Amino acid sequence: MKTARAWALIPLVFLLGASDVYAGTTDFASFFVKFKTAVKQRDEKALTDLMSPSFAFIRAENVPPAEVFRGLDADGGRQWQNLQQAVLGQPADYNGGKTVTAAKVLRCTPTEQIYNCLVIFTTDSRLGWRWKGMVMPTR
Repeated sequence: MKTARAWALIPLVFLLGASDVYAGTTDFASFFVKFKTAVKQRDEKALTDLMSPSFAFIRAENVPPAEVFRGLDADGGRQWQNLQQAVLGQPADYNGGKTVTAAKVLRCTPTEQIYNCLVIFTTDSRLGWRWKGMVMPTR
């Protein structure tokens, strides 16, 4: 009886996840492979699907995807190159102390020495991994 109910739930699980292929990716390693591939190919559609709705870019909050990609393209694609170099590294767990959400960070190259550069990943409300931002906070 329990097995029959479990099998009946399988289509529901697929339907719930079908609306956003990436939002349900709870395994960070799988998410990161998709992210790295999209970055390597400069696949804006795939990256948009991986982005958090409240994306932080450089020093701004809630930046729309189109503006993020314009920023990556600016200055001869300097930030695309930065992002492509960053994904060669391994993200580290981030413990912000007050956050309940799981987070990982990846170092990138700051545009000036006064900045840090971080690529940030967090989980969304469905506990799927998202690209939360590429920020350059002051040191």
